[in-house]
Amino acid sequence: MREDIVVLGATGSIGRQTLDILAFSSVYRLVGVSFSSHFEKLEPYLLYFDSLKYVAIAEEEASKAFHKKHPDYVVFSGKDANLALLRQCSSAVVFNSLMGNCGLLPSLLALRQNQDFLLSNKESLVIGSSLIEKEKKTSTSHLYPVDSEHVALAKLLKEAQKEGISDKVTKLIVTASGGALRDKKKEDLPFATPQEVLHHPTWAMGKKITCDSATLVNKGYEVIEASVLFSAPLSKVGAIICRESLVHAELLYIENGEEKKLLEYSPCSMKVAIAYALSKGTLEMHHNNNEDLETISRLHFAPIDPDFYPAFLLTVHTFEKYGNVGMIYYNAVDTKAIDAFLEGRISYLQLNQALEYTFSHMPSLPPLEENHVGDIIESAERFAVEVVRKIEKK
Repeated sequence: MREDIVVLGATGSIGRQTLDILAFSSVYRLVGVSFSSHFEKLEPYLLYFDSLKYVAIAEEEASKAFHKKHPDYVVFSGKDANLALLRQCSSAVVFNSLMGNCGLLPSLLALRQNQDFLLSNKESLVIGSSLIEKEKKTSTSHLYPVDSEHVALAKLLKEAQKEGISDKVTKLIVTASGGALRDKKKEDLPFATPQEVLHHPTWAMGKKITCDSATLVNKGYEVIEASVLFSAPLSKVGAIICRESLVHAELLYIENGEEKKLLEYSPCSMKVAIAYALSKGTLEMHHNNNEDLETISRLHFAPIDPDFYPAFLLTVHTFEKYGNVGMIYYNAVDTKAIDAFLEGRISYLQLNQALEYTFSHMPSLPPLEENHVGDIIESAERFAVEVVRKIEKK
């Protein structure tokens, strides 16, 4: 008997790739999807899923248009549409590929309803780790990462346990491609255009995450996420550049006084990571043969240059200093600044300036309480608008 599954953020890049896999799955039965507004991206999939019954659409007008065109579906709408969908499908596995701060409350509800959930929404951990950890204490849910780097770390840690070296691990390393501007000179960065930034060298992703990959804000989030997921102190998590995006993570460990490493090498395809998450961590790690080792030896690795990528460490330091609520504000500013950059209102370097301003001018922050998450997010968005206005005037 197939398990019911709900995909949140179904029309995004990760969501659509998940639907591609689920269309041929003998393990899962898709019963619900959610997205913000662009239902035309869902239309090609409707014929593949006769089990699909529930659709959540945040944007009211889009939900009315979809329901008019497809009256046989039960449609939830409004800002709480994701929560309504999960309450309706309370025994389904939850695949959370929502973008941004809006992913936190659905993650908490999935935990409260004891639903296994597969997490692509890194903000759930970056802005809400304290709430997630608290909810996990009484939940029977299992959380499985979806990001390729965290899937790789999960595989490597399992391998380390199998080889009896878990207690010797000294560092968890996620990799970065370096983003679209990695071959630019630093003096050229002020003139980088949105078109250049959105031309990612190895991955096809949404606009925000592609911009975050250029600044390495995204990699800062992933370091935080790895720390939370694997209960490792931030000092034990790092990042390096692998230009080809074929090594997704490394473990460093000490054996007989010598530093050694385990690494996870796999194709540059999110479907590999999605399939691992859908398997609930049961897929085995690929063991490198001689051909793989030869390929790995030709890959290009480099440390992250803090002068070229100042936002990488700034992201981690913001989490260390201001915690989850500070990251709500930080992510809100990052999102608004990216919008302004893509619209030509600020330059590429001003993305970093907006984040630096946020770090040094963080307002008085309230404690993180689930009942007030919405209010905090709204306050953060207002703050972000003001920060971007200040940056625009410079």
